[in-house]
Amino acid sequence: MITLGRRYTHVPLGLVSLLLVVVLIAWLLERRVDGVWDPAFRITVPVPVAVTLAAEPPPASAAPAPPADFEPPAEPAPVAEPPVASPAPVAAPPLTAAVPAERYVLESGPFLSAEAADRIEDQLNHLGYATIRFRKQEVRRVYVVSATGFASGREAQRAAAEIGRGTMVESDQGIELVVERVPSLGEAVAASRPLRVRGFEVRVDPDVSPAVIYHVRYGQFASQAAAEARGEDLALFGLVSRVVKVR
Repeated sequence: MITLGRRYTHVPLGLVSLLLVVVLIAWLLERRVDGVWDPAFRITVPVPVAVTLAAEPPPASAAPAPPADFEPPAEPAPVAEPPVASPAPVAAPPLTAAVPAERYVLESGPFLSAEAADRIEDQLNHLGYATIRFRKQEVRRVYVVSATGFASGREAQRAAAEIGRGTMVESDQGIELVVERVPSLGEAVAASRPLRVRGFEVRVDPDVSPAVIYHVRYGQFASQAAAEARGEDLALFGLVSRVVKVR
C-alpha cells in the first residue's frame, strides 16, 4: 500500500497544474479577444427597441421673418422656344387662258371716196356677203382722175349722170368733173381708161392732202388657206382683196 501511495503522489500536482493552465488560457482569451464570449451571454438579454418619431414642421406663423436686406433669388429667365418655321406657300399652278380660235377675213381698199366703197359693198352684198366699213382720215399722196373740157356746169352734170359718179369743181383751168381719187398711179390709169373710151378728156393729177380712207371687210374663215381660196374666186368678179388675220 505504501508502495502504491508513493506511486500516485504526483497525480494531484498534475491536476492542479492542468487547472492553472486552463484558467490562464481563459483569462488570456478574455483579455485579447474582446467580445468572444459576449454573444453567449447576450442571447438572453432583451434588445431595446428604438422608435424614431418624425419632427413636426413648425407652423407658418412661427416661421422666422427674413431680414430686411434679404433679396429673393432671381427667377431663371424663360427659355425662348425656337420659332417654328411655317411651310413655304405652295404657288398655285397658273391658269391657262383659253386661246381664242384664229379667224381670217378678206379686205378690199383703201378707197379714197365713199362712193367707191359703196360700189364695192353693193357688189359684195349681191354676192351674199355681209360687209363692214372702216373709215380713217390721214394725209397721204393720192392721184386724182378728172374729166375735163366742159363748156358749162350743166354739161359737166350731164357727164356725171352718164358716168354714174363724179363731183363737179371749178378751177383755174375751167369746170372739171372729179371722177376718182386713188392711192396709186396704176389705179389712176386703169380708172381713166373707160372715160377715154367714152370720149372724155381725162387728166391725172397727183395730190397730197388730207383724205378719208375707207376699207371694206367681209367673210369669215377658219384658216388662211380657205380665205385665200375664196379671194381667188372673187377676183373673177373684179374684186381685189387681201387676207387679214383677226382675233
